Parts: sequence; C-alpha cells; structure tokens
Amino acid sequence: MTMKQETSKDFMYGIDEVFDPENKLEETLKKANPKLALEITPTSKHDPCHDLFRIYTFNLLRELSKKFEVIIIYRDIQATTINTEFKKSVEENISLIRSFGVVFKVFYESEILQKHLVDKPEKFFRHIYSSILSKNHNHLKKNLIESSASLAVVMPLLEILDIDVLLCMEEEKENITIMKKIFENKEGYFPIIFYRSLKDLENKKHSIIDRVRNFPRIDWNNEKFYSNFKKYKTNFKTLEDWYKKLSLYEDKIFEIEKDKLSFKELYNLLQSKKISETKALRIVSQHLAEYVKKEGKFLELSSKELKSDLANIDTKKILDCLNTPSRINIIRILNKENLSAFQISKQINVSLPTTLFHLSKLNEAGIIFRDNTKKYFLKIIDLFSMFRFHSHLT
Repeated sequence: MTMKQETSKDFMYGIDEVFDPENKLEETLKKANPKLALEITPTSKHDPCHDLFRIYTFNLLRELSKKFEVIIIYRDIQATTINTEFKKSVEENISLIRSFGVVFKVFYESEILQKHLVDKPEKFFRHIYSSILSKNHNHLKKNLIESSASLAVVMPLLEILDIDVLLCMEEEKENITIMKKIFENKEGYFPIIFYRSLKDLENKKHSIIDRVRNFPRIDWNNEKFYSNFKKYKTNFKTLEDWYKKLSLYEDKIFEIEKDKLSFKELYNLLQSKKISETKALRIVSQHLAEYVKKEGKFLELSSKELKSDLANIDTKKILDCLNTPSRINIIRILNKENLSAFQISKQINVSLPTTLFHLSKLNEAGIIFRDNTKKYFLKIIDLFSMFRFHSHLT
C-alpha cells in the first residue's frame, strides 16, 4: 500500500510504501512503544558524505521516534571486512542521528549473536539456511552484502530484539521480496517494512551498484545548487518530491516580490507560465542552500572536504557511550573496581575484541583510562549527573 502525503499519521509523510503482507500495521500502531529498526552496514559502494538524503533520513527518524522506540543495528561483523574509513563513517552516522534529536538505542550485531547463539542458535541458522537452500535466493549472483542471504543474517537479529518495523531503502525491495517468498507457507517471524527514498539530481532510480548518488551536499552554496540543477536537468517533479519529504511543501518559505509563497504555489506559477523556470530554479537554489546549511550544522564530512564547528564534542562522545548498553555496564563495573580488559569482557559477557573496541570509545570520550598494569580506571566524574542526564534523554 502506498502512503499518501495527506495521511492522518504524521510520521508517514516521509514513507514511500509499507510492506505489510500480514496486515499487522494497525495492531502494531496500537502498542505503547512499537520497535522500529534501522540497519547500518559499512559499504564501499558509495562515497561517505553528508547530503540532503541524510538530512531527510535524520528528520524522518526524528518523527518516527515520537511513535516508535528506534533501534540502530550496527553490522559490525561485516564492518571487519570494510576499510577503516567506512567503519568510521558508520560511527559518525550514529553520532549525527543523535545530534538531530533522535532518541534511539544502538545494538551491535556481534553482541546480539554472542548473547543468543548459545541458547537459541535456531533463530539465527533457521534464517540463514532457509535462504541458502531456497530456490528463490540471489546470493550466487551477487556479493553476500548485496544479496538476500545478507538480509537473512539481519532477520534473526530483528526477531531476537522483537522488532516490529524495519526501515529500508526502496532499492532493497528485491531482497525483501525474495525473503518473503522463502518464508511463504511457513510459520516464522517477518517484520513490517517501511520503504524510504529520495530522488537524486539525475532522476534515476537508485540501485545498490550505483557508484555515485547525486544529492545536494551541505558544503554547496547557492551557485553550486543552481549549476548542478542545470547540469543534471533536474526537473521540478524531483524538487517537489524533496519538499514533500522534507515536510516543507506548503510552508511559506519563498519571498517573491514581497509575497511569501510555498513550493506548491511556486510550482503552480511555473506550470501556468507566470514565472520562468530559470527564475524558479534560482529561488529554489537560494532556499535549499540556506536550508541545508542550517540543517547540516551538526554534520561533518567524512571526506574531510568540510569541517563543521562541532561544539562540545566531548559531551557528544560521552552521550554515544551512554546509549550503548555494554558501555554503560563497563562504567558501572569500573565504578566499583579497576579491572583488565579480559576481566571486563567476562563480566559483560562480550568477546574481548568487542570489549576492547568499547573501551577505546570510552577512553576517547575521556571517561576511562588505562594504567601501566593494563587495568582500566574510571576517571573522577559526576556519574550521578551523567546517568541522570542519560535517563532524561531516553
């Protein structure tokens, strides 16, 4: 079912389509805190940069978080096969989503599997083998990260966390369809799917093999917007899609001859030929340059092409740590006694490499330090205030 712009559910304004073959959405929305998951996987397919699509996604998550408990699943096992720059990009994404006022929890793929594979291995392997043995699978034609088998790894993670809704890109429809075919006529878990997309400057349908996605970037000025609109022949249907997705379609945001007009009204003027396309593009370019600059004030390009002034970065790092359950447990443990990484790993029931990763993040945030005996210490900080701050946010 395709969701219309005028739907009564406010958080649906940015959703293109809902895949709900079991008709569970109405029942799900009646829950006090239904769970919505976003899977983040490092990829070398696209240059890491911050752009209009990212702003759209963050704003969408902010709206969804008013109704859903938002869960971020970081595919850190797959991240081990990707270079450091892309892994760093994922960590930045997690911080940036929080900077946009989205309340969420982060779960690491490796931690979920370590805690549940021993007691409930069938939840994991059932999905994997169903995909591998099914005639509908596509992982022999594609790399694993792009195939339905990759989604089969995500499915048990969602089931273990009791996720109601999975937020996906529109181009993932193929793999979702394959997974649904595999589970047809079988009892088993399958989440509701929310699809999202944003058209790019070339008005092409994105696919996972695209090397470049041409979305306006946060370091573009007015002229850069306009020149790229002309270069890629961006039409006003694409711009209309942007303004609807950004929930700006009927806002009075353009000043034309002392009148305040919405994009809808501007588009009507263009269609009735009361304004030229060149003038309309200039007006839109000016507004988008200002909008993206304002909305992107917390964003920093992984490509190092732009450096945003991120105030109070230590607080942001501390907040990252507080929103990861394992790191909160480490803080609580070290508040009682000083321990080695191995001892901490045993107490939080997480592998040593993953524990060392969390310890490095806590160290970067200035919360802990390690002495010459390789034991970790909690720095003298106001833990009560910190946890009270965390509880207020979550």
